[in-house]
Amino acid sequence: MRSFIVFLGLVLFLNNASASEKIQPFFQASKKQPYHLSVGAVLFDQKGRIACHHFKEIFGHKEVYILMRESMENEETVLMTLHRGLQEEFGAVAKPVAFLGCLSGFLDYPNLPFEKTTLYVVCQSIEWDSSKRDPNDPEASSTIEWINPDKLITIMQQQGKRFNRVDADESEIVKRALPYIKKNMDK
Repeated sequence: MRSFIVFLGLVLFLNNASASEKIQPFFQASKKQPYHLSVGAVLFDQKGRIACHHFKEIFGHKEVYILMRESMENEETVLMTLHRGLQEEFGAVAKPVAFLGCLSGFLDYPNLPFEKTTLYVVCQSIEWDSSKRDPNDPEASSTIEWINPDKLITIMQQQGKRFNRVDADESEIVKRALPYIKKNMDK
């Protein structure tokens, strides 16, 4: 009987631990844990264009272009986060082609300064329908634009100079995706 009570107590403890994890996602920055992990995508179509968010204005900045970046949630793998982010942010289904590395840097927000790392994957679009975007997603206010990679690289480099944020210039990630995009365009 005592073993059963100890077991029951352990089950209740683990269930409560899981509940508390759902309140504060493990991979998202907090005051106790100033580190954040996201998964990003360089999504390209059959014409070799890359999908990106275009915000007319966000966080006091005008004309902002960013790739898909989704925060990891508890119990997710990188690929689960990638597919969820593509669906929620872009309304897209895609085939992952290659891992491109990461961008990482410190974001000095007044209320919560933290280090953000984004892992990037280049993906070939299978299906895209912007009406399937999640209207509750924070990026839902953007327009999805498909842009030629060279033009997007220039936009992002200029944007990086305007903002003091490491994640404002994703041009290096776009450059890393180019050989994969070209290889898949030849097929």
